[in-house]
Amino acid sequence: MSHPRYAAAAALALASIVLLSGCTAPQDAFTDLRGDRERRDELPQLAEYAYDDVEVSTSRFVGEHDGTSLWLALGREDSGICIVADAGEDAWVVGCGGETIKIGGIAGTYEVLPDAATAPEGATKVSENVYAW
Repeated sequence: MSHPRYAAAAALALASIVLLSGCTAPQDAFTDLRGDRERRDELPQLAEYAYDDVEVSTSRFVGEHDGTSLWLALGREDSGICIVADAGEDAWVVGCGGETIKIGGIAGTYEVLPDAATAPEGATKVSENVYAW
């Protein structure tokens, strides 16, 4: 195999590992998703398309920050972990990603990290896995 082809193959293999490792978010990596669901864990009613990538049956309410209510849930298929931030009216955002995700918008800025991760600098801890700015 020529050097350029070898380099391209190695880069492709590395990219695949990085992408695949970010696509799974096992429920046991997030303390906030453990335990039995309660009534408050139900997601709020948002736009019809808001939960297209969210496995709604796994949602858990994780707290509030500056008037915004927050939930975590597993994503559908390869969507990893999802966060729902709802500040009422039309001020909401839903984001899904790998094992870590950061979202921002009118409802605030939030980051989701698995249990073993280091807390982001300057952030306020909302729950075991969610941080806010």
